[in-house]
Amino acid sequence: MIVSANWYRFRSGERIRHEVVASVAFVWVVTGAGLIRAGSQDFRMTSGTVLRLPWRHSVDYRPDDRSPFSVGTIHVVPWHDEAVPVEPRVAYVPGEALLDAPFRRAAAPGEGSGSAEPPILMSARSTSGRGLISLATYAVERFVRHEFDEATYRSLGGLVMQESAAWSHAPEQAGAPAVLELMTDHIVSHLSSPVTVAEVAEAGGCSPATAERLFARYTGLSVLAWARRVRMDEAARLLRTTGLRASEVARAVGYTDPLYFSRVFRQTFSVPPSRYAAGQLRP
Repeated sequence: MIVSANWYRFRSGERIRHEVVASVAFVWVVTGAGLIRAGSQDFRMTSGTVLRLPWRHSVDYRPDDRSPFSVGTIHVVPWHDEAVPVEPRVAYVPGEALLDAPFRRAAAPGEGSGSAEPPILMSARSTSGRGLISLATYAVERFVRHEFDEATYRSLGGLVMQESAAWSHAPEQAGAPAVLELMTDHIVSHLSSPVTVAEVAEAGGCSPATAERLFARYTGLSVLAWARRVRMDEAARLLRTTGLRASEVARAVGYTDPLYFSRVFRQTFSVPPSRYAAGQLRP
């Protein structure tokens, strides 16, 4: 259940701190930069990041002095008793009854507390990051322009939680250094041409050995395996959303040999590219 959603533009030098926020919050940067402290962890926030804050989190927003961030934020109550009317606001004021209300919880009764999860920083360029920001942006726009509708925000909240469910195990999760983002950005922006480990390492300003070590640690894949995964994801998207033939999609994602592309695609998705989107209504 989404109980609050908003845009907020920070001023230079402005700081906002809350000791306890009774929600699972998602914060993404629209413009600018800044730092968010969640508990004892600091997260550098730019337009390339989205942060999930756990149930009953503490948070301290610190905008950059020169380019203070504007952020989008949604607050989700993962379980809200259906027998209790929903008040569309997030609880954060010390002492207010809603802060400890038994009908608002991190999980349904008997399914755990959910409060032990750490904050998680994800790339806004990852598939899941893009999907979540799209959902959250729609939620904010609807929240600020329309009357609160419980059924709608229950559904949206469920979708948001589903989209982020795997983040705790995701390779792009919190802690990945900026050099890794430089390298992944290079791969994503050069999908139409093959890349080498040396080229990717140069984009990150590190050695090939360091590049391989960082990819293995934070993605669980080698540099080229990660690049292949991203290319296959893009190929699947193009097959679903365009009228390009398989050979054209192959070239668009850096494969000059359509047969080899077809073999790699089939290994990834268990169907050949020619059948991947067969029968799908377009548009």
